[in-house]
Amino acid sequence: MNRLHRHVPLKSHLKSKRLFPSTSKISKPLHDENTTTTTNNNNNDANIMYNLYNASTSKITNQVQMATADDIKQSIIDSQTIQQHWYNDYTLMQRSQVILQIAQRIKESKNIRQSLAELEVQETSRPIKEILDYDIPTIIQALEYYSYLPSILPSGSLMPDVHSNHNFSYTKREPIGITIGIGAWNYPLVNAIMKSIPALTFGNSMIYKPSEYTPSTTLLLAQLYEESGVPPGAFQVILGNGETGKELIEQYSNSLQSSYNTIGKITFTGSVETGRHIAVASSQNTKTHFHELNLELGGKSPIIIFDDCNLNEAITHTMNANWYSNGQVCSNGTRVYVHTSIYDTFIRKLVEQTSKLNIGHPMNEKTDIGPMISKEQMEKVLEYVDIGINVDGANLIYGGERVAFDNNNNNQNGNIHDDGHDDDMDLSNGYFLSPAIFTDCDDNMRIVKEEVFGMLMSVMTFDDEDEVLRRANDTDYGLGAGIFTNDIKRAHRVAANLKAGTVWINNYNLSQVQMPWSGIKQSGIGSENGIDAQNSWTTQKLIYVDT
Repeated sequence: MNRLHRHVPLKSHLKSKRLFPSTSKISKPLHDENTTTTTNNNNNDANIMYNLYNASTSKITNQVQMATADDIKQSIIDSQTIQQHWYNDYTLMQRSQVILQIAQRIKESKNIRQSLAELEVQETSRPIKEILDYDIPTIIQALEYYSYLPSILPSGSLMPDVHSNHNFSYTKREPIGITIGIGAWNYPLVNAIMKSIPALTFGNSMIYKPSEYTPSTTLLLAQLYEESGVPPGAFQVILGNGETGKELIEQYSNSLQSSYNTIGKITFTGSVETGRHIAVASSQNTKTHFHELNLELGGKSPIIIFDDCNLNEAITHTMNANWYSNGQVCSNGTRVYVHTSIYDTFIRKLVEQTSKLNIGHPMNEKTDIGPMISKEQMEKVLEYVDIGINVDGANLIYGGERVAFDNNNNNQNGNIHDDGHDDDMDLSNGYFLSPAIFTDCDDNMRIVKEEVFGMLMSVMTFDDEDEVLRRANDTDYGLGAGIFTNDIKRAHRVAANLKAGTVWINNYNLSQVQMPWSGIKQSGIGSENGIDAQNSWTTQKLIYVDT
């Protein structure tokens, strides 16, 4: 099998891979079962293989070999060694130039951009126009931003001793050391960049585990990193499922017990349930010291639409807040509160505009909505649709059904045709759903309270500001919230009283790398991005000087 190392040509990224020093691989599928067990003749450990699926066709695309416990152990050992080299032997300027080189390679190479986009489409099922218009520009912006950020931020301060005319103290920022990143499957490319690049920029190393559904863009990024000058081993990729992640955290926490060169940090994006397991697992070993923990978890965000808003813009942004990325976004505003006086018009226009969206193959640039990422996720959304109808008693006024395609890949709505994707692209078994719009909802319904992570919108009415604020904040989550109004005083007043990490006024889900990103309540702990990255990826040391 071909191995991924620093000088492998980019055209080989679809072949089998080995990322230093892990033995995780991607290869072509061997059969149609979900997993198999093979034997590694070098260490006699059983290696578990699992399949990756194309959600548009439900067919197997690749097979992945999960990292073993020995792989993880060796990765941690190597990561500590290389982190010392990366921080001590490279100057701040040299590290920044390496990061900038990655950005320049992506900007200058259409082949690299297209490869990243196509891999992202294949494994996430998001429409390619989203990835080309948002993800690729975002990662370039992030690389450029973090390449210069450390050089313009003060790295410490000088303070006099108020009890002495001669003594003084000063602070300095130092890297955390070895860090762990665990990414989500909905935005694997952006996730990997936003976690690894600030970590590397400030002198850390990172062992990164992408979701088992979406490993390929992370592997290609690792190749780009090494080809651009990141030392081999400073960014390592561990492939596997939740059990692999559990093993990684357990070994990592145990390694801190005997390490004198690292403080440690785990950053994770994913579900609340998994986040809780990570928080518990990372602190169970009572012999190890505490380490940093950053969790970006789920959401059930509210959108409040007042009667004085620009209604057409509010509808456009509300659709974006629910249907973008096939509804698989943690910050989506799925609880929609509409003022009673404009409710009927809002519903009519919402259904009208939603019905015009094209559902189809995500590689088609005309596609607005692709399939759910997996059969399990599709079935979960359909289960919640059933709950909304038969348990909650809400009124399903649009969608919420599996979308069928004929032999020509036309769907039942007749509004899209797959153009030119003839490589076994029979969409009849794909995991496609139509967006679900529920009305006659109340705040106690399960579809209103629980995160679905799919295209299911619950629309409710309200009459006054105090009432809707109370209802909007009555949730276990606190990731995002949206306000639509032309009254600027009310906009700021409501934003100040919404309990969320991010509040959007007259837009939704817009973000930039310069802005911090965080959640409250069950939506997470810690803040990353922007200038918060320095505090997030370094530790502060105070040094007292007696002269």
